[in-house]
Amino acid sequence: MAPSTTKSNGNRSKKEMDFGGLDPVMMMRLMNQIPRNPVTGTRDLTDITKYCLFFFYLIDPKFGYRYMEEHPEEMAQLMAEYNKSEASKPKLDLSTYDYNALISTILPDSFWVVQLEHMGHVDKFGNPVEPNKVNTAPNTKPVFTIYCYDEQGHYRIMDEVTGLPDSKAVLRSIQRAIAEPIMPLKPGLPKFLMIAFKLTPHAETLKQFLDSIPQPFYWRFETRDEAQGVRDGVHDLNEQGVKDSMALAEHAKLRGNQAFSRKDRDSALKSYAEALRHIVDVLSQRPGPEEKTKATRLRAICYANRAATHMLPGTGQDPQKALADGKSAETVDPTYGKRQAAANEALGNKDDALDAIARGLRRKELENDVGLVDRLIELMTDGKGLSDDEETYKNWWLDVSINDARSSERLRGIQGEWKKRCAAQLEKWI
Repeated sequence: MAPSTTKSNGNRSKKEMDFGGLDPVMMMRLMNQIPRNPVTGTRDLTDITKYCLFFFYLIDPKFGYRYMEEHPEEMAQLMAEYNKSEASKPKLDLSTYDYNALISTILPDSFWVVQLEHMGHVDKFGNPVEPNKVNTAPNTKPVFTIYCYDEQGHYRIMDEVTGLPDSKAVLRSIQRAIAEPIMPLKPGLPKFLMIAFKLTPHAETLKQFLDSIPQPFYWRFETRDEAQGVRDGVHDLNEQGVKDSMALAEHAKLRGNQAFSRKDRDSALKSYAEALRHIVDVLSQRPGPEEKTKATRLRAICYANRAATHMLPGTGQDPQKALADGKSAETVDPTYGKRQAAANEALGNKDDALDAIARGLRRKELENDVGLVDRLIELMTDGKGLSDDEETYKNWWLDVSINDARSSERLRGIQGEWKKRCAAQLEKWI
């Protein structure tokens, strides 16, 4: 971040800000929405990075998740701008970089920590695999992140690797933390570098490089006792945090349901948003598989309920927001795709409404949902229902199942109640 000579109410003017190539108007708009740093009283790009971007559950679980949850369009734009800026940066040759030239950047009390974190598993296509499916899904691989943060909590690098990293990968990450840190941080060295105990297998390679940097820089590996103490402390905090946040989420959802039953749109929306924030807190604290499954389902329910709230009749009805929440619900839990139908209908997107219902009915757990089948029939017959006239019904069936390519593709694979209804109708003329 470029230095500023003038401040007004803790904020620098756009002309004085260095956003590293990002759109300054967008960045200032984002910054004005982010709480001030409680220590400095200011907002800057590091705060935005901390709240919004890089593996936010590692950086600032509560605020990072919440900000991304509540400002998806801004985050999408910010990520696009960031990726464009990163792509335009010249690539460094880390093997020939003059690291010793950064000795002058060392501050007396500066220190960095390098850690290795297990992030889950992916399949052969790189898609995330749920923890309870790791042992049954074929060709799964673990994913790790090598990250480095400084004494102020700023993350200098976060490198994701599939499978355990080798010594070259670990060395490259440390070199990048020094010479090519995450924007807006600048190249530099700490006075002290602590490296995680779990990275000691790479000692020979790292020692050769780190010992070549002269004092006042020095480094060492974390001891086994230090590592265990950190793990124990984090585990205890996370375990209690998961319980507390889950209880708060359940309570907020209940208040939302009560407000919805009263048709109190504003109170319901506020309560569901609060519940979603607490669920984010649960997921950010590394819950176990059972707690994660429970939290994920509750998250889908809250999105779905909030979608229904947006569709309550009267002033404030917002099909567009209902559709967005319906899509979020389905993304979290595919069984909740049906919530998009009403919003799509209200927006005049009949085909999209039919697609959402069909996706739901293709799922085994929803194939006998009478309400979904009723709505599918209503939409496909323009509200007339299945005809009791043989010729009319058979011509309609021929159109929707064969002649209309989109319709036939939509109905493909739907079993259960839908298939029973259609079979029962045909039996009338056999």
